[in-house]
Amino acid sequence: MPDKPNTRRPITLEVPEAWLMNPGDGAQHRMFYAGLLSALAEMNVTIDPVWLPRGAERAPRRGTNDNFVISFHSHGSDGYLMRCKESYIPMYFTMDAMGYSCFSELSRHPERFLPAIARIDTTRAKDFVDGIAQDLRTNNLSKYPQPDSVAQDRTGYVFVPLQLEWDSVAKGTWIDPLAALERTIHAARNTGRHTIVKRHPLCRSPKIAATLDRLAADPDVTVSTASVNSLIAGADLVVGANSGVLFEALLQGRDVVSFAASDFGLATHQVRSLAHLEKAIAAPAPPDMAWRYRFLSWYLRDYCVQADNVAAIRRKIQAFVTRPRQADAAVLQRRYVGQGNLYFYSVFDRIKRRIFS
Repeated sequence: MPDKPNTRRPITLEVPEAWLMNPGDGAQHRMFYAGLLSALAEMNVTIDPVWLPRGAERAPRRGTNDNFVISFHSHGSDGYLMRCKESYIPMYFTMDAMGYSCFSELSRHPERFLPAIARIDTTRAKDFVDGIAQDLRTNNLSKYPQPDSVAQDRTGYVFVPLQLEWDSVAKGTWIDPLAALERTIHAARNTGRHTIVKRHPLCRSPKIAATLDRLAADPDVTVSTASVNSLIAGADLVVGANSGVLFEALLQGRDVVSFAASDFGLATHQVRSLAHLEKAIAAPAPPDMAWRYRFLSWYLRDYCVQADNVAAIRRKIQAFVTRPRQADAAVLQRRYVGQGNLYFYSVFDRIKRRIFS
């Protein structure tokens, strides 16, 4: 008896082993991938797993008309693929056609999402966002482990969370971060406010260390190692590029001034020059709270998926598989990048980070 033809849709699934085994947040990645596999098991597909090394986010991925790709921690042009990454809040993941943060479709084409955001009920959004914010405060949660949250001795300051120099999302900055820090301190001083700066917990940059050592001698500046939750709580303004701490500050109802592209830029006062940064610190003009509540609720409940919500993950995959593609036909006809190419990008980026960080 002849074999029946295989009518299942092929899907290439990148498996990020380094993230799955990470002692810090591997549990949420394992739960998300369990959700992905459960969702795919309910669909008429066959899975082609590809092991993904850390540092290969820049490697080009291309789906074909016949092969959908579920990629992890990657960015690039829109095509027949879905790019996944952990979001700023534990257990929430983004699934975007172009990538994450400044690379995402939400960052590059925010107008495509405005109608959906506008439809969100403000009262329900506020209740949801306030609940998330309360959970973060109560449990002292952030992307990285934090010291115990203790109320700050002062309030009404400007809080500046720094980022890693070699982070891929640094490509989205419009202003040099250290120049922005200096101008922020100057602008805060001119308005009678103190500035508190926190170094990224993984930062090992001698340049950043020297800058912070110098600034620590300024009476208008504090270099802090406190929990970001307590630092956000005492601030009246948070300033930064596209750090996830800015998203946490939005959840806590703080005004945010940002000088980089991001997938939450719609809820901040974005500036592209030092002069505009100084003006924004003196008189921040972010979107009103009603808009921010709608955006934040939509972002977490519709744009993101929770790691254990199999039904939502399945709906997201199905929507991506059937959506009109923005890329041209020439792009769609290319094959998925080979495993060797992924490792080439991984090794190259690791060497670059060691040399320049």
